[in-house]
Amino acid sequence: MHDARELLSTKPESVREGNKRRVIRAVMAQPSTQVQIAKRTHLSQGTVSGVVQELVDDNVFRVDGSDGERGKRISIGSVRGVAVGVEVGHDRLTVAVRRVDSEETLDSTVNFGATQGMDAWRRECVLMIKDLVARTGLGTEHIVSIGLGIPAAIDPRSGEISQVASSLDWDLQGNPMQWFEESFPKVPVIPDNECNFAAFGEHLYGHGRDRETLLFVKSSAGIGAGLIIAGAITRGRHGLAGEIGHLTMDPRGDVCRCGSRGCLETLVGGARLVEQVRIAYTGHRVNLPNNLENLIRRAKDGNKVCRTVLKIAADNIGLALARVCNIINPELVVIGGELGQAGDLVAVPASETFQQNALEGMFKHVSPTEVKLSEQGMLAGPLGALAFALQVDHQPS
Repeated sequence: MHDARELLSTKPESVREGNKRRVIRAVMAQPSTQVQIAKRTHLSQGTVSGVVQELVDDNVFRVDGSDGERGKRISIGSVRGVAVGVEVGHDRLTVAVRRVDSEETLDSTVNFGATQGMDAWRRECVLMIKDLVARTGLGTEHIVSIGLGIPAAIDPRSGEISQVASSLDWDLQGNPMQWFEESFPKVPVIPDNECNFAAFGEHLYGHGRDRETLLFVKSSAGIGAGLIIAGAITRGRHGLAGEIGHLTMDPRGDVCRCGSRGCLETLVGGARLVEQVRIAYTGHRVNLPNNLENLIRRAKDGNKVCRTVLKIAADNIGLALARVCNIINPELVVIGGELGQAGDLVAVPASETFQQNALEGMFKHVSPTEVKLSEQGMLAGPLGALAFALQVDHQPS
């Protein structure tokens, strides 16, 4: 049996060896046909065909199905390795792991996140990774890569933090690529903003499959977005692309935690929505929701105040989408995060307001822009982190 880390550890000595490693990484992230592999790796179909045949002969790949030579599905064969994806939220930590020779993902979530401090969540994260990896039947020495989604902007050129989310005094410091060096030596850590990874997860495994452009809006305690163009995450010069939560909706509105006024987040952030429900019940003896998850549950149970608060939030998101999409004109908009768990209570009014305020050409078209709820739900981020880290050729030059 091949060892995944050994397959990917040596510096390629030729273009062909480099192409081979690129194809291996692509299939580790997502079993695909040769046509799909060629599209994702930007290699010619002839090159992919030759590499696939060689790797099938070496038992690195296996071929499933009988739809013709280029329609057969390629997956990982006799290779031992495990990939890890992590999403660090305000008050939630999720870890996903998957053997590279399997499509079964194991995951775990705790109500414990960045607000508890870096030492605390990182210690908890290491324990979660070790536990989940053990459940795959492999050990931590078989970890190929760790994708790390955090509430910060990451400089796409250096991998270092360019700006921490402006919420509380989070101590996200230093170079994220080195945060797990002591616990998992020699394991590459690939960091990015958690919204970017959620967009990539939805692009690879959810409604975004085979879509050219995708805007993923993640709304929980805060609100952000990830943008996929031509299969790649678009980050901007400083990693700050997608900060839809700080789009100005009302120049005279409430002061935002970023220092500006009237940002979208002051209208639809989780804490703000809970506060609106509490204000509505001022002076009344009722059991009030203490978080967004509880608010959504009550709305689904028919609570009119909670439903109205979600409707107003959805309208504001829809208006923000119209402003953003008039510029980038995506093929698909996906709503995820905790607010996405509200289903049609949010998706329908957001979509309607979006259409009312965006250029009508987006919708009066044979292939109109669509708005969907995340197919991967709260796992879009960890899955995207896992897959993206697998695909990055992070060997030293």
